Amino acid sequence: MSALGRAGWVVRGVGLVLIVLGVLIWVGVASAIVPIHMLLGIVLVLALWATAYLALQAGAKPVLPAIAAAWGLVVVVLGLSQGFILPDTGHVLIQVAHLVVGIVAIGLAEALVAAGQRGSAATA
Repeated sequence: MSALGRAGWVVRGVGLVLIVLGVLIWVGVASAIVPIHMLLGIVLVLALWATAYLALQAGAKPVLPAIAAAWGLVVVVLGLSQGFILPDTGHVLIQVAHLVVGIVAIGLAEALVAAGQRGSAATA
């Protein structure tokens, strides 16, 4: 398996764990794991950026890696600031947005792996 494929699997695996932990935090079962969730979120973003870089190196058109790089910043900013945005009645909207932003990040990694594989197949 290529480095691009491995980076994609890291995003998938960490993303799945983040969704499970996020749901546990959301329903109030495990609020003590928030720091772990945050650390894994940073790992997900780093893996997304690595996937973007590797896809670009494999011959993917630069638009998708650029979008993924910017999206990683969105994930970090929203993740670190969500507790301060609409802290009362509207906070559930921010929680849903946080979930959607994370799922989009995972989807971007999937698209990057596919684009990188197409790019490397085209140059072979």
